[in-house]
Amino acid sequence: MTRGSMGRVLLFVLVALASDAHAWGPRGHVLVTRGAVSAASELPPWFRDAERALVELSIAADRWKELEDEVPALRALAPDHFFDLDIWGAPPLPADRWGYVRDAERRRLVPSQIGFLPYALLEQYGMLVSAFREARAGRPGAREQSLTAAGMIAHLAGDAVVPLHATKHHDGWVGDNPRGFRRARGIHRWFESELVERHDAAWLGVPPGSVGASADVRRDVVSAIEASLALVPRLYEAELRSHRSREDSAARALVRERAAAGAVLIAAIWQAAWREARPPSRMPHER
Repeated sequence: MTRGSMGRVLLFVLVALASDAHAWGPRGHVLVTRGAVSAASELPPWFRDAERALVELSIAADRWKELEDEVPALRALAPDHFFDLDIWGAPPLPADRWGYVRDAERRRLVPSQIGFLPYALLEQYGMLVSAFREARAGRPGAREQSLTAAGMIAHLAGDAVVPLHATKHHDGWVGDNPRGFRRARGIHRWFESELVERHDAAWLGVPPGSVGASADVRRDVVSAIEASLALVPRLYEAELRSHRSREDSAARALVRERAAAGAVLIAAIWQAAWREARPPSRMPHER
């Protein structure tokens, strides 16, 4: 594909998804995606040149929510964006989505209430490896397919590093509350949106070209969710301090830390897929 034709395709993608990222999705997804493109040390030039498309594609999943009344089937995708590790507990995660569903049901847990985030993310990783393989082989449409999967990975990995996407306390503390944490809804929007406004990707502090490929994507995805869960009390403490004293430096420090972690995770996953991808020996339709 020529540079000119690639540009026309990307322009079409941008127009189709709308041009104003800030009006549709959380600002955090924009920051971490831009940060990931900058931080990655080994991505092909055509992929880097598509940064604007990647940013738009990273927030497309939030736009789908607006269509749920017209296309109710889209509501089934909502659990792909979280995983309440504090409900799942210590047992290791099964290898795939349906093994997890079976294990959850055996434990009398409702998988759609716990969430599917690690599986959705790893499934998209597999799709990106496949698309990168075809792109290396020069298959028409493979680069566009790669950007779509990479954009979804950016969204889901961005979710994975937010503590509120890893806990039953996702928008207000539930159950025993000896420390008096906020129970009312609104903490989710406060952390993900309000605290990151007016910042840009440089605010994350991740040096350009500083991140290499993940050596074990599954391990890194699970570790990111575990780290998010461990930070839930710190997030609620920061909110409590902000509410009482109107001083939110601790909260802003945490959101910056997690956004930077998101940029690193995204860059590492993208590059692992590029490294793992090898051109197919023949096109799938060939015999």
